[in-house]
Amino acid sequence: MKNDGKAQIEKNRKKFSVKSMYFNRYLLVRYVSALFFFTNLYWLISLLMSDSPLYFIPLMLIILLLFSVVEQVKMYSNHTNNAKYTRYCFTILLVTNVILILPTCFSSTFAHLYPFLLNQEKSKILILTMLVTGILLSVLILYRLYQIKHNEDKHYERINRYVEAIN
Repeated sequence: MKNDGKAQIEKNRKKFSVKSMYFNRYLLVRYVSALFFFTNLYWLISLLMSDSPLYFIPLMLIILLLFSVVEQVKMYSNHTNNAKYTRYCFTILLVTNVILILPTCFSSTFAHLYPFLLNQEKSKILILTMLVTGILLSVLILYRLYQIKHNEDKHYERINRYVEAIN
C-alpha cells in the first residue's frame, strides 16, 4: 500500500511537471500582456484625469487584454496550442499602434491622446519610440504564438524530451 501511494505521488508530480511546462510556453506572452495592460491603464488614467474624449482607446485595449488574460488562465487547466483570443488581441494592439503613429507625428490630436506631455518634438519622439516598441513586441508575440500553434518552439522540443525521459 505504501509503495502504491508513492507511485501515485510520483505519477502526479510528473503529470504536474508536464502541465507546467506546457503552460510556461506562454510565459513571454503573459509578461508582454502585463506590460501592455499596465501601459494602457496608465494612459487611461491620464486621459480620464485630463477629461480627454479619447479615453475609450486605452479602455478598449484593456478590455481586449483582459480577454487574453482569461484565455491564458484557462490554459493552465486545459492546454491548447491555439490561443485565439490572445492572437486577436495582439493583432489589434499591432494595428492600433500603427494607426496611432499618424496622429503622433502629423496631427493636432496629439494633445488629446497624450495630455500628460507637451506638444514638442521630444515628446513626439518619445511616444513614437513607445509605439514602435509596441509594434515590435506585438510582432514578436504574434510570431511566438505562431510557433506555439505549429509546435515549432524550443519549449515543445524540451517537453517532448522530458516526456520521453520520464516514460
